[in-house]
Amino acid sequence: MDSMTKLSPIFNVVASLNLAYQTHAHLLGGILAYVKTHTSWTLNLIVGRRDEQKRYDLTMLNGIILHNEVPKWLNGFDLGKIPTVIIDPIDTLEFPCFRVYCNNAPIAATAAKHLLSKQCATYAFVHSAGRAWSDTRGRMFAEAVKTAGGRFLWRTSDRARLPGLIAAAPKPLGVFAATDILARATLDACRVVGCRVPDDVLILGVDNDVPLCELSAPTLSSIPQNSRDAGYRLAGLLDRAMRGNTTPAGEPDIQYTGNTVVERLSTMRSFAYDQIVRRCQELLAADFASQIRVSDLAQHFRVSRRTLETHFRAVTGTTIAVEVTRLRIERAKHLLRTTDNTLEQIASACGFYNASHLSVMFFRLVGIRPSAFRRSFRQ
Repeated sequence: MDSMTKLSPIFNVVASLNLAYQTHAHLLGGILAYVKTHTSWTLNLIVGRRDEQKRYDLTMLNGIILHNEVPKWLNGFDLGKIPTVIIDPIDTLEFPCFRVYCNNAPIAATAAKHLLSKQCATYAFVHSAGRAWSDTRGRMFAEAVKTAGGRFLWRTSDRARLPGLIAAAPKPLGVFAATDILARATLDACRVVGCRVPDDVLILGVDNDVPLCELSAPTLSSIPQNSRDAGYRLAGLLDRAMRGNTTPAGEPDIQYTGNTVVERLSTMRSFAYDQIVRRCQELLAADFASQIRVSDLAQHFRVSRRTLETHFRAVTGTTIAVEVTRLRIERAKHLLRTTDNTLEQIASACGFYNASHLSVMFFRLVGIRPSAFRRSFRQ
């Protein structure tokens, strides 16, 4: 090695994280990804493991990563002396530090959009007591639901009351939980009172804790956060600070958030779970040839036409009129393959006005004329 080559310093960093939380695990993953490719650190983790070192020679530290507040082992130490990063800091911190926090607005908006798309009758929020970020998520979620015209019922952190609140709520109920852990608690509460998920209650959490979500029955939908990316940026920021290239006053806060949903069974409503749509599907399949109107169906099920159409589209992804046409065309294809009936006879049997109407709709959906379709099975 060239004797003039300047070796990169090895920085001594201590990080106090709770790896039981998926957010912290992803933050650490981002930190390690940066360190492996950009710099040299000795990273000491305080995560609550048995026999781990709890005290450090603070004079040997070059950087500190903390969560929320200053731990007891740093009492009396002037944190302004070395670069310090605080994740989700409390408001009372009075020393200069780099800040990393969750932007809850996109998370709440994503949760509201996803659950509102399921056409729930009511909505609720399960939050983590004493956590400002949880209160923010719940408030923003409630506002988004109300703005969209939904009916927001309650928010609670009292797990003892949760089964009763769920049982009393009009169904289907869409529940947004502040974390996946609380989503699992909500699922357990549903079992206690016999509410089916997602038939009666739809549940959405945050963090996408894969083992927790995948090992639940049914599996839990969740909003993943980009905390790994935040960890990578956090490490880069701390590295520059330890080299003397930046200060907290010169850097904006690092944010992480979530704006997508990993959908699993806890929010997957289908016609099997929606009684109105299931019964409508059965009736249409049995009587597709008649000139039945949407208003007739709505009156039969004692709901408004708008409610019926909204439920049907939300569950099937199509309209009642399109579904009726599809059923008629499928029946016409069967008759074209298996009988010598004329087009007029087939049109009448399948609910079309005449042979011309059948031909136009058949070509639109199948791509060829009925006569050509029949010939393809006779050659």
